[in-house]
Amino acid sequence: MLLNLKTLHKPKSVKEAAALLAQPGTYPLYNGVALQRSSSPHVLAAVQLDDLKLDYAIDSDTSLRLGTMLTLEQARAACEERAEAHPRLGAVATMLAQEVPQTLRNTMALGDLLMERDPQSPTLTLFLALGAVIKRLDVVMHLTMPAWFSTPGDVRRHLIGQVRITRGPREAAVAYEKVARTPADAPIVGAVASVECQPESNALHTTLAMCGIASTPIPQPDTARVFDETRDIYAALDYLVLDPPGDHWGSRDYRLEMARVVARRAVIRAWEQAQAYRS
Repeated sequence: MLLNLKTLHKPKSVKEAAALLAQPGTYPLYNGVALQRSSSPHVLAAVQLDDLKLDYAIDSDTSLRLGTMLTLEQARAACEERAEAHPRLGAVATMLAQEVPQTLRNTMALGDLLMERDPQSPTLTLFLALGAVIKRLDVVMHLTMPAWFSTPGDVRRHLIGQVRITRGPREAAVAYEKVARTPADAPIVGAVASVECQPESNALHTTLAMCGIASTPIPQPDTARVFDETRDIYAALDYLVLDPPGDHWGSRDYRLEMARVVARRAVIRAWEQAQAYRS
């Protein structure tokens, strides 16, 4: 509940919305889920984004751009429509289905998901692995996922316009592994691996991102690089960068051990699937 909310603005343009968000205590309102769940006493005014036409899914030559006013279910459906031709987008559709129950997917916007920066979010971890790029509209800039996670201050006040996801080749494969209290729960530790086999050679391009091992999801470029070079997953695991917290869901030692397990499973499963695409 936003006890101090006094004003609701309805701008007709991005320029107008950006000017409003420059005022103290003013926050963007996607579908309202993230702002309501924050229960922040600092929210004095909200900016509705309905008239800014940010509910789109647009294809370019190499990527799909998803507007931040799409509900998670609309974003999932847009990716599912393209899944047969583009497996990476199919992985996004699958992950969005696991992010929250369908009832919440129908009300929570993509902007809400980004606004919360949930460190355990499987979708945000996937975006990190796929090299997704966020476009801010209030200052007109593009941010990688690591930059978004490390942006200082209250990012909930930023006006996010879209997420751009590179579709990748048809031979790309994505795998997600987690340990959780139940299969439906958020991951205690999770790993997302993407593997692309170069069509004309044996070269690999692997990316790996993990959650539950630091205060935000983080990429594991050295582990991915060593696996590409050696195909030795156990040698690659020695390059994991791990600094997990300990809490009531799992101790630090437990997370350290499970991180190696889920990373190994994710990379191997993605690699095997990519190999199958080539055969």
